[in-house]
Amino acid sequence: MVYLLSRHVSGATTLDPSQKKLLLTPHLRIDAEGVRHFVKFHFTPTLGVHSLVWDEALKLAGQDPDFHRKDLYTAIDMGVYPKWNFGIQVCPESRQDEFDFDILDATKLWPEELLPIRYIGELELNKNVDEYFTQTEQVAFCTAHMVPGIGFSDDPLLQGRNFSYFDTQLSRLGVNWQELPVNRPVCPVMNNHRDGQLRHTITKGKINYWPNRGGVAPPATPSEGGYYDYPEKIVAMKQRLHSVKFSEHFNQAQLFWNSVSEVEKSHIIAALGFELDHCDDPIVYERMVTRLCDISLDLARAVAEKVGAPTPTKAGRPNHGKKAKGLSQFDFTPEAQGLAPTISSRMVAIIVADGFNFAEYEAVKGALSAAGAFVFTIGPKRQPVKSSGGKSVSPDHHFEGMRSTMFDSIYIPGGEHVSTLLKQGRVVHWVREAFGHCKAIGATGEAVKLVQTACAVVGMTFATGSASDVVDSYGVVTASGIGNVGSVGDALKMVKGGKNFLDAYAFNISQHRNFKRELDGLTSMVAY
Repeated sequence: MVYLLSRHVSGATTLDPSQKKLLLTPHLRIDAEGVRHFVKFHFTPTLGVHSLVWDEALKLAGQDPDFHRKDLYTAIDMGVYPKWNFGIQVCPESRQDEFDFDILDATKLWPEELLPIRYIGELELNKNVDEYFTQTEQVAFCTAHMVPGIGFSDDPLLQGRNFSYFDTQLSRLGVNWQELPVNRPVCPVMNNHRDGQLRHTITKGKINYWPNRGGVAPPATPSEGGYYDYPEKIVAMKQRLHSVKFSEHFNQAQLFWNSVSEVEKSHIIAALGFELDHCDDPIVYERMVTRLCDISLDLARAVAEKVGAPTPTKAGRPNHGKKAKGLSQFDFTPEAQGLAPTISSRMVAIIVADGFNFAEYEAVKGALSAAGAFVFTIGPKRQPVKSSGGKSVSPDHHFEGMRSTMFDSIYIPGGEHVSTLLKQGRVVHWVREAFGHCKAIGATGEAVKLVQTACAVVGMTFATGSASDVVDSYGVVTASGIGNVGSVGDALKMVKGGKNFLDAYAFNISQHRNFKRELDGLTSMVAY
């Protein structure tokens, strides 16, 4: 949506460039000279933009439908607050017609090469709700609610939402929904409303309207912080029509396809192939392939092969070959934003059974936890599991209660327990499934054999023999001896090619996924 953003009220914002991706539709801004600007808001997560792989998403939908909600809640509850850098794209009203797309078309993005993003602030979520129903179920967001300085553009999506959101709140929560504690303003207001269903505010006196005979509570003027509606001058015929540019559907689709990485292209092809495979009427997937020819002939051919449509021989229209920043998820890694690699809030599972090496377990858990990762112990039961040295730990979950899909990485320490784990089909599946989902996997000592058993495919290498041997093979990091683990007090140096096991393993966790494993065909060699 496009908004009008204004600095009409006092206090101009200083723009400080810094390091996406929640994107709001464009609004309007009006500066102190009365010049209007269109603006889009961007929220870029400092941890990067990530997605689940398809198989993982399908499984999680049944294993834990609340996965994402719990992930956010856990991060906030553990004090690892999620943050977004807040930026704006600003387009002067005088430039709105110079692009090959309509800036008010919510299906179009504003390429950063044409209208750069300027980062001016930060959003941090640092508190969970105290009660879910009263603070989440009853919350009501409304695009028609504006702070002074922002106005509405003629974006049709925004205009439609201004009506429909408010209408929805009236029917869902009642006429006085704005008085619910979660929705009411922090400061007291006089809005001249009174009575009605679920009225909460108590208004003393007889007068609650304006104008009134007492001359009290007049609406606030713009100088007092009241809303200012820009007096737009229009000399034209106004009709309910889209501009011709709204009908241009292909340039930005091509731009997107050209800008994403090879692994993202393979995922798009796989997703289209999956969905169209469920279509029994040939006209559906044949027409879809024809439409894809207008974007990329290679894309159309790959999808046609999967879904059984005739293989196209020529493109529907030439691909312009242009690319843009901010369309690939890899444009938003912490490193791409100029930030250091991090494993903050990454979910790591340590798999143990009776006879595990406590020293390795303690060192890895301590180091990862100190770096902000959330480490969970997974065992055959939730009752205490005894290490080879006699010390015991109580697992957070058992093998059947949680699955690898619910974690970003898994680690298996060495010890006598490996012989037991090798006989556990579920454990072998845990490792193999994490491998298939391109997640970082770590193993030390005897546990290298377990990982090798689960992931022994052509192209993989593992640590063998030497106590100083640390091998990073497609994000599977193995080390032969405890000497390579490091100590609890060591600070992690998350760099590619780290010689220390923990440094190499933590770096791979920070990368979210090792997609080279998928591109080189290794994941297709294992059943998961």
